[in-house]
Amino acid sequence: MSAPAESITILTPEVERRNGLAFIWTQLLVYFSAPVLYVGVVQAAFCDKLGASATVANLPASTYLLGAVFPLICAWLFPARLEKRIVEVAFAIVAVSMLLVCCVVFLPAPSWLRITVVIGQGLIIGIINSITNIYMFKCLARGTTEAGRAWALKYAFGFGPVAAVVGSLSAQLLLAEKIPGLHYPYNFGVLYVVALPCMVVCVLVSRRYRILDLPNVSPPPFWSYLGESFRAFVVDRRLMLAWLAFLAWYFTLSAMTNLSLYTRVAVGRAPLELAGLIMALRFGLKAVAGFGIGALALRFGARVALMATVVLVGCAITWPFFSSGYGYLLAFGLMGAGELGGVYFVNYVISISPPATTTRNIAFLSLVSPVSSVAPAIHGSLTDAYGFNASFAFGAAMAVVSFLLLLRLGRTPAPV
Repeated sequence: MSAPAESITILTPEVERRNGLAFIWTQLLVYFSAPVLYVGVVQAAFCDKLGASATVANLPASTYLLGAVFPLICAWLFPARLEKRIVEVAFAIVAVSMLLVCCVVFLPAPSWLRITVVIGQGLIIGIINSITNIYMFKCLARGTTEAGRAWALKYAFGFGPVAAVVGSLSAQLLLAEKIPGLHYPYNFGVLYVVALPCMVVCVLVSRRYRILDLPNVSPPPFWSYLGESFRAFVVDRRLMLAWLAFLAWYFTLSAMTNLSLYTRVAVGRAPLELAGLIMALRFGLKAVAGFGIGALALRFGARVALMATVVLVGCAITWPFFSSGYGYLLAFGLMGAGELGGVYFVNYVISISPPATTTRNIAFLSLVSPVSSVAPAIHGSLTDAYGFNASFAFGAAMAVVSFLLLLRLGRTPAPV
């Protein structure tokens, strides 16, 4: 990581559009690869097929969340001039991890090894995704104005989920063994084969960023940096309330894999058979919400947008109490729409942070992920001990907590 980023000293409309398009295209490729990059539903279904318990089937999602501790280390370790290069290297590592899963799926391997590799790859994806998410946002922030960033977010998270629908419907055909010659477990492996070149293209697209130059500052000793950063974060009431609300939101969102496993009860079909359709519904409604929640943010401000995402995940986790059959699958659409909270919590922190501390504050926000890494296992354990309803009730309670915390944020002005 010795090469500096391609830096600029002024933002022009041409540069803003270039950076916005790089962000949009990267998001399109990431979303198209969603069946394997969004660790949870597909991995849980595969582990379930291999004979894992509900608790073990939730472990890929738990290990995925543990990876989010690394952005804070990166924010301390790497200077601003390397932020673009970090994105490029991170996508390359994701591509290599895809190849690892392909090896254990397409070559003879026992079930325990396949489960172990899928769980381990969930950790790798969790580490890398948490890094790329933050540094892609940082490259966008350094390469656009607030208006330019709003334009990029609108189209990236409006059209991006459409790409995820295409990828998810394709995954449904594969996992339901509708394509001649592709049967279990090779149909599962093909998902990773398709995602691998997408990650390679993401590396190439990320090289197109042109971002504002920032002065390089020598990092202080790590523990001093950590203590100072923690104090600066917790004394800001808005940041602290947003962090706690994000944590509660994550605890609700972590029921996604349990919602998938519940399809055997609600619909009467194995989770793996419906995994692609579930992902399509998840991202189809997310595409609609991408434009709708963006409009709410522009009209009423950032807090209202955050509250809308919390309401959506709350509706998703309570939907199983009121529906059965194929109507139950709407829960995944509602959960996918509410999943945009991951975007708008980050954007809220960017909007209230000075440039010098933006990366650090986003990194602290990302610590919600490792803290909430126990949530999928809690949902699985509640299910094993008391049934699915206990898990869903726990998720609903967390959504209420998140909503109440956001009420305490106070009003935030709408963008000018």
